[in-house]
Amino acid sequence: VNSTPNLSKNNILVLHEDDNLNLWIGTYGGGLNFLNTAENNITYLKKSDGLPDNNIVGILPYNSNYLWISTYNGLSVYNKNTNDFTNFYEKDGLTHNEFNYTSFFKDKQGRFYFGGMNGINRFYPEDVLQKMELPPLQLTTVTTYNNNDKTEQNTDLSYHNKPELVITPYNQYFQVNWTLPNYFQNKNNIYYTKLEGFENKWFSQKNQPFIRYNKLPAGDYVLKVKGTDANGNKSSRELILPIKVKQIYYKTWWFFTALGIGLFLIIFGLFKYRLQQIRAIERLRLKISSDLHDDVGSLLSGLAMQTEILELNAREEDKPKLQKIADVSRQAISQMRDLVWSIDTRRETVADLIERMHELAEDVLLQKDISYTIHHKTINMNRNLTINVKQNLFFIYKEALTNITKHANASIVTVEFKNKFDHCDVIIKDNGVGNKGVPSTGLGLANMIMRAEKMNAHISFKSKNGFCIKIKLPFII
Repeated sequence: VNSTPNLSKNNILVLHEDDNLNLWIGTYGGGLNFLNTAENNITYLKKSDGLPDNNIVGILPYNSNYLWISTYNGLSVYNKNTNDFTNFYEKDGLTHNEFNYTSFFKDKQGRFYFGGMNGINRFYPEDVLQKMELPPLQLTTVTTYNNNDKTEQNTDLSYHNKPELVITPYNQYFQVNWTLPNYFQNKNNIYYTKLEGFENKWFSQKNQPFIRYNKLPAGDYVLKVKGTDANGNKSSRELILPIKVKQIYYKTWWFFTALGIGLFLIIFGLFKYRLQQIRAIERLRLKISSDLHDDVGSLLSGLAMQTEILELNAREEDKPKLQKIADVSRQAISQMRDLVWSIDTRRETVADLIERMHELAEDVLLQKDISYTIHHKTINMNRNLTINVKQNLFFIYKEALTNITKHANASIVTVEFKNKFDHCDVIIKDNGVGNKGVPSTGLGLANMIMRAEKMNAHISFKSKNGFCIKIKLPFII
């Protein structure tokens, strides 16, 4: 027979065809095989499913629901509706547990005959199929092993009506023990267990009235136990034991919540401390800029004015010296003004930078008859700039204007801000003679390169058709 799967054993001892033309096949050592001829598949029924033995020597049907099966180790009744076996042995009245080949018969009165090693057994099947109801399964004890203190604990559950087992994260294993109190060939009882929430089917524990679980994942489970005696009689009800395995503390929701709150408080504290430090630095910068403007600026302005007054009444040979002192004082005032602006926390937007660039261009370029334009349509004028970018970008611009007025012999200066995909280009270009007039020391260009590095920017120079400085800022403004 080509079927799926194949026969459990090829040695066939007995065949029975039922009313649906399906075959029940008794094998030598392979148990009972059921061949569904319509679907061409085979189902195995063996000792592990409740048969008393895997050697099948006789099959007799009793109405459409039962099959009587003789084996090498007892007589069995198979219920097709429930897939249960009820087994009978010498203790139940059989002449012997071992039956012979082809020694089975049903007479006209409906009596069954099975021949064995010690005579013939004759009976009416309806008289025999009076099942004895077994008492319910009973919990006895639960054994747990604590991995922390290396101790084993036994808990008596026999007096609890609705027990619930709680397992801590520190229990290495736990074992549930029960009993089926029929007290007749108790060692031949068969038990089946299912742990709902962990297993999806019943498992045979054979004749062991206990089950052990090691390191179950945290969660809620229900242990179900059912049992049969040696004849296949079932206990009157299943044993049900709710089991709760607790989660270890560092994996619980409240621990993660507390940890999250703790981390939030730490981050918030650090943020608040950082904010206080930034505000303190801003207040200090504002105080320094105000003091420089009010105190030092006033002193330098006074010095320049006093020098000019002395120059009016000085000797001719002293006037150049006094004039130089006045020029240095005014230059110091200009530089201090730029420094004060660069650290002033009230002037940190792009608009403030553009405004200061206009002021510087008017002071430096217009008095040299050099016209200028600043293009900034594509940039965000309200964006704040860090003090590092504001200072260095402005001082590069100032250095460029100084070089133009001293060395370029230019008439037009163009400044342009261009936002690209991931950066911003700042271009300062004149129409002069390039850098031919720049001193060979190149300290001005070196200072520009140093300031660009402080901004993590890239700066390049071109001297074709005038002189061009291109600053590539690593961000968009």
